[in-house]
Amino acid sequence: MVLARLTKYVSALLISWVMFSFHVFASSPLVINESFERDIINHFAQRLEAPSSTTYFDILSGSAVAPSPGPNTNKRVWYSTSLQHTGYSPIPLVLNIDRLNIDDLQIYLLDDSQRIIKSYRYQAGKGDYSLRQPLPNIRLAFTLQPYQDARLLIAVKDDGLKYFPIALWERDRLHQHDTNMLTLLGAVAGVMSLIAFYFLFSYLYQRIPSRFWLTMTTLVIIALLFITEGGLAVWPNLTNASENFFAVCFGMLLLCVGKVTHHLFPRVPFLLRAINYAAPIAATIYCLTVDAYTTTISLLLLIAVMGLYHVALALLFKDKVSRVVSTTYALAWLSFFAFYALVTLNLFSDLIYTVDVAMGMLLFITLGFLCLGFSVITKEQAKNQDQLSTQAETISNLNHFYDLFRNSAEGHYTSTWDGKLKSVNPATCKVFGYENEEEMLADAASTKVFYASPEDRQVLLGEVSQQGHVTGKEIRGKRKDGSEFWFSLSCQMRESDDGNFLYGSIIDITEKKQSDLSLQYLATHDSLTGVYNRRQFETDFREKLSQKSDIPVCILFMDLDRFKVVNDTCGHKAGDVLIKDIARLIENTLHDEALLARLGGDEFGVIYTDVDANEVYLNAVKILNAVQAYRFMWDNRIFNLGVSIGMVVCEDTEVNAGQYLSMADAACYFAKEQGRNQVHRYNKDDESMQRYQRELDWVSSINNALEEGRFELYYQSLRPLNQTTDGHYYEVLLRLREKNGNLVEPANFLPTAERFEMNVNVDKWVVTNTFKWLSENPEHLAELKRCSINLNCHSLADRDFTLFILNAFETFNIPYNKVCFEVIESVAIIKMEDTLSFMRTFNRLGCSFALDDFGSGFSSYSYLKSLPVNQVKIDGMFIKDMLNDSVDTAMVASINDVAKAMGMQTVGEFVENEGTLAQLGKMGVDFAQGYGVAKPAPLRDFKPL
Repeated sequence: MVLARLTKYVSALLISWVMFSFHVFASSPLVINESFERDIINHFAQRLEAPSSTTYFDILSGSAVAPSPGPNTNKRVWYSTSLQHTGYSPIPLVLNIDRLNIDDLQIYLLDDSQRIIKSYRYQAGKGDYSLRQPLPNIRLAFTLQPYQDARLLIAVKDDGLKYFPIALWERDRLHQHDTNMLTLLGAVAGVMSLIAFYFLFSYLYQRIPSRFWLTMTTLVIIALLFITEGGLAVWPNLTNASENFFAVCFGMLLLCVGKVTHHLFPRVPFLLRAINYAAPIAATIYCLTVDAYTTTISLLLLIAVMGLYHVALALLFKDKVSRVVSTTYALAWLSFFAFYALVTLNLFSDLIYTVDVAMGMLLFITLGFLCLGFSVITKEQAKNQDQLSTQAETISNLNHFYDLFRNSAEGHYTSTWDGKLKSVNPATCKVFGYENEEEMLADAASTKVFYASPEDRQVLLGEVSQQGHVTGKEIRGKRKDGSEFWFSLSCQMRESDDGNFLYGSIIDITEKKQSDLSLQYLATHDSLTGVYNRRQFETDFREKLSQKSDIPVCILFMDLDRFKVVNDTCGHKAGDVLIKDIARLIENTLHDEALLARLGGDEFGVIYTDVDANEVYLNAVKILNAVQAYRFMWDNRIFNLGVSIGMVVCEDTEVNAGQYLSMADAACYFAKEQGRNQVHRYNKDDESMQRYQRELDWVSSINNALEEGRFELYYQSLRPLNQTTDGHYYEVLLRLREKNGNLVEPANFLPTAERFEMNVNVDKWVVTNTFKWLSENPEHLAELKRCSINLNCHSLADRDFTLFILNAFETFNIPYNKVCFEVIESVAIIKMEDTLSFMRTFNRLGCSFALDDFGSGFSSYSYLKSLPVNQVKIDGMFIKDMLNDSVDTAMVASINDVAKAMGMQTVGEFVENEGTLAQLGKMGVDFAQGYGVAKPAPLRDFKPL
């Protein structure tokens, strides 16, 4: 019923609003008789805008002029309505206006002769205390006699909305309406107060923020209701500022609703939340600075836009747990929008606040608050359910952790700061030798009894006080039976109302500790002899050197003579027994201030501190004599031994520990070189020692060059002498680039590499990088006829080297027939079997071989028949002087003839001029190589000959 009436009102008022918008006004008289109850003056009035100085007489006489364009304050709106009484009895009427914020309102009641029967003037803010309370309205009461005609003139001047509904009531009907409205107002106030108190008390009980903001929202609605129903009339001076009060209240309302929205939908981003705060505040400040009309329009637009914005947030960031929250929140705003529509109709059309309209508004506002409250409650229920689930999971985890605490293999305990035990688990009881927790808690008055040394607990507490926790601290403990053991303790301090507590875990590490001590001993001692090992020797030596002393540190480096004979003859077991005996013999012969270490298989080292160099030398001679006098017996065999000793006095502060050890090694080496079984004292001015030291330096340089990639590939081209050039022929050469950028020739470092058997790694580097460069330059590889690579005897004797070369060919996909391996004649003769095996393997695959420096040996021709070589490189010593020496010419011719007879090609080395080149061509030599053909150049910059 109420909704049907509301629909009827809305339809009629929309039509009236449209008519008002197009300034279409009726001028028919308002007929009044005994059946009259209520009507809207606006429907029958003629509306006229005139300057503010226009009087009612000007309106009646028609002399009023249209106002000139200008500010709104210079205009006044006049409503002129004709009243016709067609009844038979007097009718009491009341003109009712429910808007109190009108700047200036004038009402004139005129008779047929245009004489004033009654007049009334109202000005907002002028302190009019004549308005009745509550529900104050502007009213003018009068009575129409039978067949009496009258005219109502109403003049409105206001900065805000000038159009509003003016109702003419029959007096008794108006009285009944006032009674109904007071009842309804009481109901509204009661409902809103109940809602506010419910949310307030629930907030005070549960401390849920959304309920607090719902309380604030309800209170703001009550304040708006108070202002709407004319509450400001209690303070008449404030009535003209009602738009400002509305602006402040609506701003607060939107802020409160925004807080509710954020609590309901916490996923709303910060930026979008900021809009909910910034927009109402900015709009409120703006409304306080503009006129009443702009304020009204701005507030209506703000509410509509912010309402849609809140609904959009609810739909975009809806609650994932319960969709009911978003749905009911949207329904709440739909109800608020319906309430908003009724308020808008009252402002812009002829809708007046009748009981039906008021009930509809009460229905919508109540429904909106119920939906909003329901969404809040649903959100809280979902949150509570989640908390209950979390609590249940926490309880389950606590039970799980309690089971872990009880059944853990690791001991756990809790104690007070002064040492009183509060709780232990079975594993802790087992560690300390107790039967159960009750026994341990009863017998152990303080945790101090568990420490073998009471000071350990004080140290522990000090560390905990500083750091808040201790992890893996190893402590010597005491069991119930008094036996000592080692345990690892981890604990932390927690503060509570009852004081500070220690929570910790304990692990028995007795076996680990014993193992660690054994490992520590093994890490510093030689497992066979029990003396220090090389690492500990070097560590102690560095420490001794760093200590300042008037007497320099001295070291001995000892290497047993003829130990290999015992090892090879009697086996390693005999060798181990011999090493142990020698270690005890040396240890018993040492000076008291000396430190002995085993540095290698049959090598020992001794460090002397605070001992004069002469005494060290005498002690070294004593060791020498003791070893020489020793006889080793094994399986009815007797062996006599010797020892070579190198001695170094460490008196140069610029030399580091590593260099001193190298000096001692060099001194020992020269002791062997000079006949063994003697002491050689290092002297930096000794020429042989300097030469050996230079070799050691080259060993270091070669190793560093291999690690840092400082070797470089060069090439030297070969020129065919009896045919046109059909491709590339060259020999790959090696250079070493020092750290300072200098380039070193191979003659400087390759002899050292060969002596210390480092040339296998060098050859591997050359093969790998040559093959890699060829694979990266396929055009060059296609034109390549022969690439010669030099190999050393140690490489040929290395079984893994053959596999390495085979793998390199496959990895880089290099054709076998393009590679020629060069072997020095003297090397090939010394390692004949290994050389033959290597050559046969790669000959079958297509590789060729060249015998380098041929002619330098004594049996060259006899060995030439045994080697499957394809090419002979004539030693350059015969070639470089052959133009001046007939013997050299004959040797070259002989070598060439023999090689040709065996089907081999020949290459002449050290060709330095055109004359030699021409002579070799005449002899029938196939290729020439030397500076007269081409100088060596980097392979990466290859240029065809």
